[in-house]
This record gives sequence, structure tokens and C-alpha cells, in this order.
Amino acid sequence: KNIDTVLFERKLDNAKPCGGAIPLCMVGEFDLPESVVDRKVRRMNLVSPTGKEVSIGSTLQPDEYIGMCRREILDKYIRDRAIEYGAECVNGLVTSIDVPENHKVNEEPYTINYQEYQEGSSVGVPKTMEVDYIVGGDGANSRVAKAMDAGLYNFAIAFQERIKIPD
Repeated sequence: KNIDTVLFERKLDNAKPCGGAIPLCMVGEFDLPESVVDRKVRRMNLVSPTGKEVSIGSTLQPDEYIGMCRREILDKYIRDRAIEYGAECVNGLVTSIDVPENHKVNEEPYTINYQEYQEGSSVGVPKTMEVDYIVGGDGANSRVAKAMDAGLYNFAIAFQERIKIPD
């Protein structure tokens, strides 16, 4: 509260590829409603491309689960709540970030360069915005991470597949 916050979202209706698993502590910590959790998984078997298998869930208590979410539902809920709390949402794509020299020791603003999209248009309008702080939630190898010189990360690739299964 009392901090101007701008949220950039490239596609507001996008279903991002994601495994969808969230830990139970996230449900409580972020006060997520039951409607955001699509399925409560208590046991699962992960199989790597080489055939190695890992069983997940043996340490869960009877009332615990791994929440499986659809990203378009979870993302919309979190985005709508941020807007409700006062964040401004920009339908746009950050294209680059101008980092001030000596940014670690001075308080000059960062400049975010982005394309803002209007509903019904696939062409963005180039814009800039000066900000004091940047929090990147766009991935370990994103433009924000690269601009901030966040370093190299080991990362996992998640595959998402939707199949109809009986309740």
C-alpha cells in the first residue's frame, strides 16, 4: 500500500504453458480461494525422458496436497487482486530496460521500454516509463533478469497436457 505499482502483462487472456503445481503453503500464504485450485494431488509419479521415476507425495499428511492450477485462472486471480489493491495493469511487452550507471550506489530511475497493446490490435505502441524499483516475475532467463544481470540459472522445463479423467 502507498507504493505506485505497475504490472506488465503481455497477454491478459493467455494460458501459459506450466506444470501448474503449487505448494500448499502458497494457498495459505497468498490466501488463495479453493476455486483457484483445479485439482488436489496427493500422489504423483514423475518420469524423466531417460525413464527415471520419482514418486511424490509420500511425505504428505492426510490433510495436505499439491495444488494443481490452470495458469490462466491463477494468473487472472492474482492480477485482479493486485488491481483491486491499487496496481495499474499495462497490457504490454517489456522490450528492454535502461539501467542507470552505478545503479547499485545511486538512486537514478530505471527506464522501462515497452510496447503497449490495445484490445483488438496486434501492433503495440512504443512507450517508456521511469521507475525506482523493478521486480521481475517473468522467468529466470527473462529480459528483466538479463537487464538486472541476475546471472545464470539452472532451470527446469515443464510440460502441460490436459486430458479428461474421471472424477
